Amino acid sequence: MPLVEDGLASLNDMRAALNEGLEIGCDVFLNAKTTRQRRDAWFRVSANWDLTQNLVAAGSRSLLNLAARAADGDNLHEFDFDAMVSGSVGIALVRELPQLQAWLGAVPGGDWPTVFDGDEEVVDDAGFYSFRLTFPDGRAVLAFRSRRGLEVVARRKGAVQARFSRDQNELVPVEGSIITFDQAVDFFVWDGMVFIGNLPTFEALTNLREITIQKAAQAVDALAGRFDLGDVDALKASIGQRTRLGKKLAAAQRHGLAGDIDPAAIHERIEARGLQVRCEIDGEQVRFEIDSTNPQEVSDFVDLMTDVFLRSPLTGREWDALAKRPSRRQR
Repeated sequence: MPLVEDGLASLNDMRAALNEGLEIGCDVFLNAKTTRQRRDAWFRVSANWDLTQNLVAAGSRSLLNLAARAADGDNLHEFDFDAMVSGSVGIALVRELPQLQAWLGAVPGGDWPTVFDGDEEVVDDAGFYSFRLTFPDGRAVLAFRSRRGLEVVARRKGAVQARFSRDQNELVPVEGSIITFDQAVDFFVWDGMVFIGNLPTFEALTNLREITIQKAAQAVDALAGRFDLGDVDALKASIGQRTRLGKKLAAAQRHGLAGDIDPAAIHERIEARGLQVRCEIDGEQVRFEIDSTNPQEVSDFVDLMTDVFLRSPLTGREWDALAKRPSRRQR
């Protein structure tokens, strides 16, 4: 798979750059909800040289860990709305995801004028943070981490706040809140590719759930082109409210499953699995009766249309295959 091979080559290139030992720049940004008082969502976090180098070291370790995970046991896979499984890393070309491209374009640069001033409400409202590691040749890694990687120890009014200085072997006063960045990485962008280590966070932060809904709607349209689904708009609306179902249909649409469904096998599968799906079949004509307000009926219909149930040719056992990729010949 060319994209996976290119991705592994890029990760090796990134690993080499991180291990060269040259000075690497680091910009950190908080993204917080806007309010009437705060019109900017992005805040540049200023840091002195020593702290910046600590952030570079921590960020580099996290990137290298994720790169190692991607290369370990063939764990790097092309991004698929239903193909991300535990332990895998997804990869996609940024240019093939226009919505992501626009979202990334809003991430500020190192000259961003809005600087974080220690306002604890900003940290409380932060949904995620981003850091950019810039190499001496100008190339950069842009990484993202959700809210769970951010911790703030707020000052208590009237209390004395201090930190322990190892150099001075004594407590020294702290003028503001203590903020911890764990510098782990949920996804990052490098060399025109996005590497996704945490799919739910990636979808939530970039709002790619909208793309999932759009692709699921396209899948419903494809099915409606073959079968009578009744109120198609109501079915789309019901599926659009349930991301899990939308992901299944989005993956099915990508693999063209709608065109391969055998109408003669539909009734047999419904009865074998005890699905709450009602339909009438007359040759190639299939008419479904789907109550879009009934979550179980909608879920069973999606399972039926997306090949969730697969049978092993060796053991005869059936499996719920929630994540599927077309098989490829083993080397």
